[in-house]
Amino acid sequence: MKTKQVFYLSTFALALTFGSCKKNDPVPVVTPPAAAGYDNGVFIINQGMFTGGTGTVSFYSRSSSSVSNDIFMAKNNYPLGNIAQSMEIYNNTGYIVVNNAGKVETVDGSTFASKGAITGLTSPRYFLGINNTTGYVSQWGSTGGSIKVIDLNSKTVTATIPTGNGAEEMVKAGNFVYAACCGGFGNDSVVTVINSATNTVLTNINAGPNPQCIKVDANGKIWVLCIGQWDQTFTTLVKPGRLVRIDASTNTIDFSLPFSSTTSQPMSLVTNTAKTILYYTYNGKVYSQACASTSLSASAVINRNFYGLGIDPANDYLYGADAGNYTSSGKVLRYTASGAAVDSFAVGIIPGYFCFK
Repeated sequence: MKTKQVFYLSTFALALTFGSCKKNDPVPVVTPPAAAGYDNGVFIINQGMFTGGTGTVSFYSRSSSSVSNDIFMAKNNYPLGNIAQSMEIYNNTGYIVVNNAGKVETVDGSTFASKGAITGLTSPRYFLGINNTTGYVSQWGSTGGSIKVIDLNSKTVTATIPTGNGAEEMVKAGNFVYAACCGGFGNDSVVTVINSATNTVLTNINAGPNPQCIKVDANGKIWVLCIGQWDQTFTTLVKPGRLVRIDASTNTIDFSLPFSSTTSQPMSLVTNTAKTILYYTYNGKVYSQACASTSLSASAVINRNFYGLGIDPANDYLYGADAGNYTSSGKVLRYTASGAAVDSFAVGIIPGYFCFK
């Protein structure tokens, strides 16, 4: 499940945009757990069918250039659950957020063996490790939004921190956590700032229409991608998206770059390894944006759209998720940082998130 209700209403339109799988597309093969383990590669989080079924995880090995699909089921002999949203590795434990199932599955980061589930969540979105004993999970909840404080040892919820509606991606800068709040089933405009030492809200920053993605650059600045706000028919952005920068020392917006389109949302903000360049999708293309630039980039680095983006810290390769027809195997396409095509491989249904190790 993507992050706005427009994705529920526009599944078929998106499918037409991406196009169905062609006969010469790679076909995934479900493989047993990797004998060498999962210590040098990329986890691909496949959401699975929106209306049923289960999400899956694929793994691309850098050392062997091979792909293993549905590795959670292969190792643990039970399905991951519906819908796989995201995954993070923290202290060599994998935290797989499963949205509709209301849980976070935890696995050994090297073997992918289950270490138990964190439950008591409602529409969870992303995990963020805070320290050796504490983690945060953002969630939409049944109404509004919040962050659940997790005891990593007992895998239980110990506190709830209120946020703006539809808490999404989070970043940690010093003792403070910044949570983008994208509105959930409605709309919002804030980034909630939390003191992670006390698990209390410091302030809410008005960033723009529906903040979704959030990253920290090399200078400690916080970048927020606001995806914009649709009208009631989901045909026009009454509030177009914008890319804004927060000064973490003052918690104020010190820079804002508005997008012009009223029909296309900017999505999937990621950074290169040096944290000097941002990448995002917009108007059916992938753009790169130097953090030092004072205007939006006018030239695309990749002339196609993706359901999700990632950047491999090992080589700065861009990973693009192609969801295909949303009912069968998707694929991942790899590019150099400058946009030159490298290769592609088949994965599970609706790939949407990348976790690099």
